Amino acid sequence: MLIGRVLSIVLAGALLAGCGTASQEAPRQAAPTGAFPVTIKNAYGETVIKQKPQRVVTLGLGDIAVSNALGANIVGSVKNYTGKPLPYLRTKLDETVYAIDPDALNIEKIAAYRPDVILALTCSGLDQAKYNALSKIAPVVTYEKELYSSPMDQDALTIGRALGDEAGARKLVDDANASIAKVKSELPRLAGKTYLYGQARGDVLPIVVGKDNMSTKFMASLGLRVPDAFASVQTSSELAPGTIGLSYETADQLDTADALFMTFAGPDDQARFESNPLTRDLKVIKEGRYQATTIEAAQLLQAPDVVGVDYLLNQLKPTLAKIGS
Repeated sequence: MLIGRVLSIVLAGALLAGCGTASQEAPRQAAPTGAFPVTIKNAYGETVIKQKPQRVVTLGLGDIAVSNALGANIVGSVKNYTGKPLPYLRTKLDETVYAIDPDALNIEKIAAYRPDVILALTCSGLDQAKYNALSKIAPVVTYEKELYSSPMDQDALTIGRALGDEAGARKLVDDANASIAKVKSELPRLAGKTYLYGQARGDVLPIVVGKDNMSTKFMASLGLRVPDAFASVQTSSELAPGTIGLSYETADQLDTADALFMTFAGPDDQARFESNPLTRDLKVIKEGRYQATTIEAAQLLQAPDVVGVDYLLNQLKPTLAKIGS
């Protein structure tokens, strides 16, 4: 992601770390739907939620979207890097709710919300020390292994269990799967087509090709794949997990893709990418198979969540239709 913090969100944090599609089954843990107490294991320990939460704090964008769609009473949340509410939020939240800095979690401010549970499955600022501090305030529900490493259906079901509404979460998962299936049905020629997704950042073009990246898995759920020339290249975490770094001088490799999606660290980067002859004259761009993604779409490609699937598909569909209809 990019535009200032976009960088840290989408690319730096993992323009694409690992994430999954909505088709993977989430592991079941303890208690049946709606029953408490609920025990949920995570990367930092084990969380026990004794009763249905009435006051919820959310520390990641996916946490906001899913818990909001499930009707949770969100009393405090991280600010979106765009300064605006998520465009796909089901129910509008009061602006005063967005008061937590995602880059510098304020433990005292979070405590002041008097939460019953803290949702942090997509929180980029969590570590063991912060987890321990937050756990003294309320049960903390976070990722099972590492940030952006679990499929979006698993995250949704985990949030559903924490909130006592796994059935509602299951419906969100089913709806997301249905939306993906609908696009595949409408664009039958997508299957097997190739794409590339990356960012223009100064002189460097980090391109996400790692098979375990969230964007890679989401695109695979639509039948898309990275070009053969990139399928087995050695990726690195130096620029962002699962990426390779191209330069403008090697940008001709982008023409191996049927479709190209790019995000930008800032407006100057976009202007440079779209005006530089080394990229401007690429066939994939001249033929209209290139798309500059919005920040919101880049955020969702970084960390897909079941509530944002329709929005993301609608954002990508104009370009997908050019190669898949």
